[in-house]
Amino acid sequence: MDVYSSFATAMSSSTSQPQRSIPPEDRISILPDSILYHILSFLPTKFSATTSILSKRWKPLWLSLLHLDFDFQSFIDFNTFRHAVYFVMLSREYTLPIKSLRLKSCSEHVFINGFLDAAMQPGIEYLDLETTTGKKDFELTLTPNIFSCKTLTVLKLKNLTVNKILTRVHFPLLKILHLDKVCFLCYEDIFKFPLSSPILEDFSVNDLQLRPGSKFISEKFISETSNVKCLTNLVKASYSARQDIPLFLFTWAHILKIKLRCPHLFYKVHTLHNLTQLELTFFGDNMDDIWSGKWKWVLEVLQHSPKLQHLTIHQEIENIGISEAYWEDPQIVPQCLSSQLKTFLFRGCRCKNSELQFIEYIMQNSKVLRTMTIHSASSIDLNAKHQMLKKLAVWHRNYKLILD
Repeated sequence: MDVYSSFATAMSSSTSQPQRSIPPEDRISILPDSILYHILSFLPTKFSATTSILSKRWKPLWLSLLHLDFDFQSFIDFNTFRHAVYFVMLSREYTLPIKSLRLKSCSEHVFINGFLDAAMQPGIEYLDLETTTGKKDFELTLTPNIFSCKTLTVLKLKNLTVNKILTRVHFPLLKILHLDKVCFLCYEDIFKFPLSSPILEDFSVNDLQLRPGSKFISEKFISETSNVKCLTNLVKASYSARQDIPLFLFTWAHILKIKLRCPHLFYKVHTLHNLTQLELTFFGDNMDDIWSGKWKWVLEVLQHSPKLQHLTIHQEIENIGISEAYWEDPQIVPQCLSSQLKTFLFRGCRCKNSELQFIEYIMQNSKVLRTMTIHSASSIDLNAKHQMLKKLAVWHRNYKLILD
């Protein structure tokens, strides 16, 4: 048995299935290479390699794939995973480009960077890198080749720490950027990713962190940067992070999801030129005690969202506080309420006066509203729900009202 068959047999042994009768005619194998490559591209590399034992027709195909997907959790141990990755890279034709690479590995930074240096060839378009480490002191200095890759269209980083970026960042073709549980050692480096991606369309930030003791960015830097017109192609954006980032990065988004804890100078509202769908989630205990002007801020967002059609407000709050958030009817009705807003969804309503006043304001001023849905918090008693229902019934107009 040659090395290819040995490797494929070893890869398939952990996922062996009961043998089935083979049909007399193999219709898949007669398909053109291009179609077979496309089919195999949807499989993790471990499983695409097992197809080499099917027949001579399949034997070389997986080594010509332009899409590589490695997940160490699907192997017995890390050494087996590492040897398999090295085998694939050494067996491929050196001049064969890699268009797409997904690597899920544990905290072996020497292996990761060595592999990335070999894989970051000219022409790579998709990079998805995730580490699954329990070591708190694990830091990954990403190879500089990543930050200057001019062909990347998708970049996803998860569960890793990025040391200070000393090189220039430039992603002229990047359209999708996802940062999930990424810890930065320098706050300014956070901005280098989106601000260096002029045609970015999908920007997602989740649980972004800054190492304790790191120098925080100056308000002057934020003020100067916010005047730069950036991310004008942004279609979809979501933001949920421990470390706050300025909202001006999302001013051109069409769809926006934001998860907020408490007021911050970064929450300064800018005009959201193209926004049609907005989801605001408030989380953290004693929200009304900490942020008494929460609803005033929401109204300001509405004032700056002239095209908004769909609004969702979600309160993930166990203890909303003993204080009452401040409410005052604005002098000018937001343009989106007068002519655009079609649906409004409120999750986690606690029947507090400020919440009901906000809902009443939406009901009375939304001229084209089609559906309003109110989900009360699970901790609210039946009497409070009944009182809320009576008030909403008085304010109700010609649109579908759903209460839960």
